[in-house]
Amino acid sequence: MDLRHSSPVSAASVREVYLRYSVGRPELRGVFLPGLLPHDACDVYGTYCRPGRMRVLFIAESPPWAAARREVAEPPDCCSPDYPYFWNDRYDAVRRPGAAPLSRGLAENLFSLLGLDGGSRRENLELFARNFFLVDTVKCVFRKNRKKAIPNDLVRMSAREILGREIAGLSPEYVVALGSTALTGLSEIEPYASALSGIGTITGISGDLREDLFEESRLLCMPYPGGRNRRYLDVIESGFEVIRDLAA
Repeated sequence: MDLRHSSPVSAASVREVYLRYSVGRPELRGVFLPGLLPHDACDVYGTYCRPGRMRVLFIAESPPWAAARREVAEPPDCCSPDYPYFWNDRYDAVRRPGAAPLSRGLAENLFSLLGLDGGSRRENLELFARNFFLVDTVKCVFRKNRKKAIPNDLVRMSAREILGREIAGLSPEYVVALGSTALTGLSEIEPYASALSGIGTITGISGDLREDLFEESRLLCMPYPGGRNRRYLDVIESGFEVIRDLAA
């Protein structure tokens, strides 16, 4: 049976939304690339999306802006072996035995936290896609080496016009926000907006509130699982224990 799936929001529609935004933000020219969509270049939906099996949907921030030390600029760059985009199955990170927790890229950290043990990025993506899927709040490349923070109005617009429709089309059983940008985006989308009302930061969510969000809204919020958040390792690891149980 063919389990290939098409995106709930077409790449053409996504580009149109971002091109419209870019017209009003000329200062972001060369920083915000509205036509460069790694999920489309890597055919993420056609290759890895499993309709009817969306146990958990992870929401991250945005695709990487660089492949090794060079900026990505064209769709073929998104499939190069040195581009560390989560869904780029041609990329394999250097393995470092004994590396500290959360010291690798997003994909490698997630695979480790989920206990996936494939021999390559492609094998781990296949294992991941059995129960999980991951999308970015902002779909196009934003060169954070040129402008450190993604503008909040871009995050909110992307959530309202793209991410909300994407989540609705995927119909996941649970949603996991990975970091502050994902939290900001979900705060624009119902039913998550109501559930997150009054919440300021993702690291400020208490244990009791985190449990309430999980039980009542099937939403789990945790700090981004990267090296800069290693001080929150206990919170991240306990959250992934819950996620592993969901997929058991």
